[in-house]
Amino acid sequence: QSAMKKFWLRNLSPDRARTENRDLGSDALVAKFVKDRSETAFRALYRAHAPMVTGLCVRMLSGTQQRAEDACQETWMRAVRSIDRFEGRSRFSTWLCGIAVNVVHEMIRSSAASQVVQFDPNSLDDIGEEMGAIELSEVGDALLRLPAGYRAAVILHDIEGFTHQEIAEILGIAPGTAKSQLSRARASLRALLSDKDEFQSRPKS
Repeated sequence: QSAMKKFWLRNLSPDRARTENRDLGSDALVAKFVKDRSETAFRALYRAHAPMVTGLCVRMLSGTQQRAEDACQETWMRAVRSIDRFEGRSRFSTWLCGIAVNVVHEMIRSSAASQVVQFDPNSLDDIGEEMGAIELSEVGDALLRLPAGYRAAVILHDIEGFTHQEIAEILGIAPGTAKSQLSRARASLRALLSDKDEFQSRPKS
């Protein structure tokens, strides 16, 4: 098996520190933006969280850059419209990802996004520079074959580093459901990658 497939067949170890660091100072920036619609505060929030939102949208939307850009724009527009309702009970990134996931799911339901079969390997480039582009593409193809909920669970936990509690808030499900959904998603992903290895290793007749 390739290094990439072995990587995904095991549990991933997301950088939790990176996940927490992007929220440093976010509550104060949100409060300042809500109070006086400070452009400086918004720009700081955008710089801190835009890479996460963009990565999530690209991975969820089959690695298609244009759809991801549309989803990101809609996510930020909705966030600005509803930021007065952000109460700080969860991290800002958790709240923002909830909006992004809803936007993506709406796009998948209303278009042929879920049928796109070409995956951009660059959408997974932060999970290991030692992994080859072909291997990344194979993992991307396997992700695309997962149901949207499973795909979201894997991306949010194994790549973005959210906890089960945070994923439950983002997806609007119980924490126990989030944990079991991730377990099933990983099992499905392992099966897809293992099946491809088995198929490719069969002798040609």
